[in-house]
Amino acid sequence: MREGLTALLAANDRFEVVGSTGDGREGLRLCLDQRPDLMVFNDAMPGMGGFEMARRVAARCSATRMLCLSENGDRSSVRAAFDAGAHGYVLKRCAFDHLVEGIDSVLAARYHVSPELAHVLVEAFCRGGKGDESVLTPREREVLQLYAEGLSTRKIADRLHISMKTVGTHREHIQSKLGVEGIAELTRYALRAGIATMQ
Repeated sequence: MREGLTALLAANDRFEVVGSTGDGREGLRLCLDQRPDLMVFNDAMPGMGGFEMARRVAARCSATRMLCLSENGDRSSVRAAFDAGAHGYVLKRCAFDHLVEGIDSVLAARYHVSPELAHVLVEAFCRGGKGDESVLTPREREVLQLYAEGLSTRKIADRLHISMKTVGTHREHIQSKLGVEGIAELTRYALRAGIATMQ
């Protein structure tokens, strides 16, 4: 898909494609080298997660606008993208013309989301942040990341030098705040939100 989109964009006289990669670390390197006006990225990338890459680009290439192209239309993914510094969010299933519309909007210093995601943003506003990882304390965020990386409660307790009971309490608080249940859901949430990446 990436190669197809690259070819379509390169065929448009209004755009010049200066680089393309499916790897997050390579994407960051290309961005630092080329300093493009726009970076289109995917949230799920090997090497370095797309959201983590976007955060680093935002910190070091502030003039580069960013648009996330994703399969995920859930609220946490959309929020994670914008929290990471993205200026637009387009679903992969949208037509190519809509991607171009999103690119034009982002390059014009506007924010853009696929029309079908409007309800996601309204819901986030109405919920007042419930289910948003920003409500987690630094320690809860750390525990969430370690669970997502596959560590057991005992190993997390050893790593953080706290009791297993304390780790369990943190886990209960995390699940309550995010509205998820079980390690599997915690892991999926952490991956979508860019808190952890697949190793």
